[in-house]
Amino acid sequence: MDKMNTDIKEKKSKKEKKIRGIKKRRKVEKEEKSFFWKLKNWWPLSKISGKIIVGYLLAIFIGGFLLSIPGIVLDKESNWNFITGMFTASSAISDTGITILQTNTQYSFMGQLFILLMIKIGGIGLLTIKIVFLALLNKKISLDDQYVAKSERGSGTLGNTVEMIKDAFIFLTTIEIIGSFILFFGFYFTPMATTATFDGTSFDVTNPYNDFGKSLWFSIFHSVSAVNNAGFDVLSNASLKPYNQTGNSGYFLQSVFMVQWIIGGLGYPTYHDIKKKIKARKSGKTVKFSLFTKLNFVVYTTLLVMGPVFVIMSETLTLEKSKIMYVDSSLTVKKATAKWIFDVIFNVTSCRNAGFSTVDINHFTAGSKFIMAIWMFIGSAPSSTAGGIRTTTFAICVLAIFSIIRNKNSVEAFKRKIPDEIVKRSFAVVLISFFIVIASIFVVYIDSNKMLDRITVEPISPGEEGGMEVLGTEHTIIKLIVYVCSAFGTVGFQPFSNAQILEMGVISKMMLVITMFVGQLGISNTLLAFAKPKNKQNYSYLEEEVTIG
Repeated sequence: MDKMNTDIKEKKSKKEKKIRGIKKRRKVEKEEKSFFWKLKNWWPLSKISGKIIVGYLLAIFIGGFLLSIPGIVLDKESNWNFITGMFTASSAISDTGITILQTNTQYSFMGQLFILLMIKIGGIGLLTIKIVFLALLNKKISLDDQYVAKSERGSGTLGNTVEMIKDAFIFLTTIEIIGSFILFFGFYFTPMATTATFDGTSFDVTNPYNDFGKSLWFSIFHSVSAVNNAGFDVLSNASLKPYNQTGNSGYFLQSVFMVQWIIGGLGYPTYHDIKKKIKARKSGKTVKFSLFTKLNFVVYTTLLVMGPVFVIMSETLTLEKSKIMYVDSSLTVKKATAKWIFDVIFNVTSCRNAGFSTVDINHFTAGSKFIMAIWMFIGSAPSSTAGGIRTTTFAICVLAIFSIIRNKNSVEAFKRKIPDEIVKRSFAVVLISFFIVIASIFVVYIDSNKMLDRITVEPISPGEEGGMEVLGTEHTIIKLIVYVCSAFGTVGFQPFSNAQILEMGVISKMMLVITMFVGQLGISNTLLAFAKPKNKQNYSYLEEEVTIG
């Protein structure tokens, strides 16, 4: 009997221990679930855009490290200078072209190759590269990867994203190869100037003229840079200016560059639509262009034409003397009309997205620089290699304003209604972008005020001796506006010299890195990525009107 009682007690004790163990495990599991649930809710980014942002940040940090290694960077003062390396890496990955160090002399061949790879990665899309290789190998692509690709380089629909990215990659790579072949002959047979006709300034050039090896490398580098709208060059400290001097006018090279960056700025969906249209026509079918392609093409063409027109008006109809219209700094001998008009067309077209220049941007009047800053802010097409708020965003906002003026309840274009959510996001993109540019200008102005306030002494009138005037930040503020808009639009125009940029504060450089980063990925993939999907709200509050301006 005692033994039976003892067995019952032991069984009871074991059962209680088992129950306590189960309860303990459940408690631990609950705490772990609670921890991961809290961690998931704490993570500020949405799932897809979060991957893109983290991926690009890692790429910038790795690129910054590589470009600060001695031997990769030839400037001894920049050895292990991570800020300078990260600035250049951010500029390359965002396809901007703003530099602190001179690419042709202060980076080795390996350094230039790293920069070229970063340009290509930024042009294709960092996380889209995986999709490209899987698509080319006809491998299965997961739904998550398709969503990431759609967000980074795709269009509005998920179904054709992979095919569209594959088509765009093949098309742009073909343009790069053809461009490299043509540019090789341009570089090999076109001599470079070593001094500026305007003021006699010396160019620090690496001349590929009659040099097979340099012409080959330069043709590859600049073809990739032009198609991807990067603005990087390994020619000189003055972009393409050595090919635009008296006796050294490389109009053939300039024309090839222009065609390449215009194609590169049209956007992936546009290439896909053109391919579908060609295939349909061959088979006798009819396929309409998407609303994206129609809006993009109209805005892109309008800005392409009106930009030079506005700048020519600013250069000819204002009291300020236009330096780009004259041969030298005395401003007495004018260039041929066709020559300076071509200079305007090339550089204003470039300011949309490319960043190559054939004249000093500071030679434009203040009004022209302001117009170009607006064009940089708008940028080129979404899902392209360019930055800015993008053409379709600008188009939707303009259409929405006209809809309000005409008292219409919806925004329509080409017999299609644009969803209200897209319209709201478009206005959010423009407003947030404007505040980012303003904030960046303010931060750089305060942090680098010593550099900006450096006294510049110039003659009051060209050719006049004696009378001088002191120019401080009032003279440089328009340069700063252009510079920040250039960073946001991932253009690469530099109204400041490399030495002046090097003198900028660390906070200024970091702010410019952020501006380039946001400009390349777009507001939707960066700041609006913090908007996480919430549970559906089954109620709404009462409306109340508010008086507005």
